[in-house]
Amino acid sequence: MRHMRAVAVTLAILIAASLILVKVLAQPAPHSPASQPRAVPKRLTRVSTVQDLKEVNYYPAVGGWAYMWSNFHPGVIDRDFARIRGLDANTVRIFIQPSVFGFPTARSVMVHRLSEVIGLAAKHSLRVHLTLFDLWSQFSDIQGSKEWVSSLLSGYRDDPRIAVVELRNELNPQDGQAVAWATKMLPYLSTVMPGTLRTVSIASVPPAKFAVFVNDLKNSPLNFWDYHYYGPPQEAYFLLSRIKALAAPRPLFVGETGYSTVGTFGDQGARMQRQAAYYRAVFAAAAALGLPDPAPWTLNNFAPQAIPPGSAANDPAQYGYGLFKINGTAKPAAAVVRRAFSGN
Repeated sequence: MRHMRAVAVTLAILIAASLILVKVLAQPAPHSPASQPRAVPKRLTRVSTVQDLKEVNYYPAVGGWAYMWSNFHPGVIDRDFARIRGLDANTVRIFIQPSVFGFPTARSVMVHRLSEVIGLAAKHSLRVHLTLFDLWSQFSDIQGSKEWVSSLLSGYRDDPRIAVVELRNELNPQDGQAVAWATKMLPYLSTVMPGTLRTVSIASVPPAKFAVFVNDLKNSPLNFWDYHYYGPPQEAYFLLSRIKALAAPRPLFVGETGYSTVGTFGDQGARMQRQAAYYRAVFAAAAALGLPDPAPWTLNNFAPQAIPPGSAANDPAQYGYGLFKINGTAKPAAAVVRRAFSGN
């Protein structure tokens, strides 16, 4: 998601209508979930292998990145998680920013909100892929990093609702300080969450950079490599075959992939069909290579002003990667993902 083509487009499209929709979407559901963590459904057993993941990346349409937590709307999240389960997914990926949760000790109100989100996922038979240290770069603070992990995750040891704990999103393999931090933090994470799948992701980089990433972390206690693919659909099989070979003997998971329907080329209907075709190509490539199903980025289009200003993600194209429009209407790509997750 950090490596998308620049799209020349105005964000003024349907702003007036969208702002009204934002207010509607942000209202709590008639029966808001209880604030206490829910019991774990008996059928929600621990994920033992990355091959079992059928995952969707998630932010609410009205609250991207830090806004998901600072403008917290559990009713919206509840409805969205039902939609994810309707895709035959079994896992939802959520992101946690120290800047909004508090650092080095996570604030109790934010810990409670995380607990509520995990409970809502379990309500819909979804496990959670937790991505830690999002949009954070204080890599020299090892002790503070450990304190933060402990304050956030100590209550989730051996919790089957947590499928994956990802140390950081899209670690830069050319940032020596970031890599050194990861080599110290991954062993610590394994002591906090010993029975949970652990990883760290990398952006859609060329094989040579991925090879450096793998070499630098080869001795770290990772269960699988998480690679994000946003390249041309016709190149997916060739490139992912090379990445898989470099990842061996650890499994490879395509933790993000997607295509934005925001743009000026063709009409909206044509762009949505291209998005569906993109997913068909990437899912087919993964299946042919024996990889787990890729994880779509992302569930929803973003409403205007739903991404924090100044964020690296605040690119015009980012507003159109959803499988669903902001009014909840499914795009054709949603059916492609649903068929793939259901094995059809």
